[in-house]
Amino acid sequence: MAEDTRGKILKSAVQLFSKNNYHAVSMSEIAEGAGISKGTLYWHFDSKEDLFREITINGMNYFNNQFKKIVQTDQNSNEKIHHLIKFVLNTLVEHLNMIIDVFRNNVELISNEFKDTIEAKHKENIDVVAEIIKQGIDEGIIKNENPVDISTMLLSVLFTPQTKELLDHAQVEKKINFIYDFIMNGISRKEN
Repeated sequence: MAEDTRGKILKSAVQLFSKNNYHAVSMSEIAEGAGISKGTLYWHFDSKEDLFREITINGMNYFNNQFKKIVQTDQNSNEKIHHLIKFVLNTLVEHLNMIIDVFRNNVELISNEFKDTIEAKHKENIDVVAEIIKQGIDEGIIKNENPVDISTMLLSVLFTPQTKELLDHAQVEKKINFIYDFIMNGISRKEN
């Protein structure tokens, strides 16, 4: 029951933060959106800032967990990279406006301490994707370069601030293949 309540709180907060600036959202509105009392809300979260931070960390953990599942599949590195690109773009298409709006509306909350937390989570994602790159190097498919550098670049391409423009102008499957070809042409080990 407590997990259901917590989930309702997070869903309400995401909806409100995506439409309004952090300071314009009250804990009362979040509680009302979750269908709970304000006291129940404070039982789960000490402050609005704690709630916002959990939303951010949950999102990053979601990507990390999915990346780990992709790494653990029996696919070759090409298939894993395609799978990863498809997962990221489909997730962004489904949630892009919310993701962009939550961060654009609330950028002032990202303190240096919180930036460090976000960077640590981002580093975890880079390290997980680097496992796919290492596999590709071992398979002779990917250039023998630093896997962390390649992973960083791959994720930078997928999570660029211009993703919205890229995804707004074409079919997602076509863009998945375009980005896959773009990335693989850059990191593939080519015969001279």
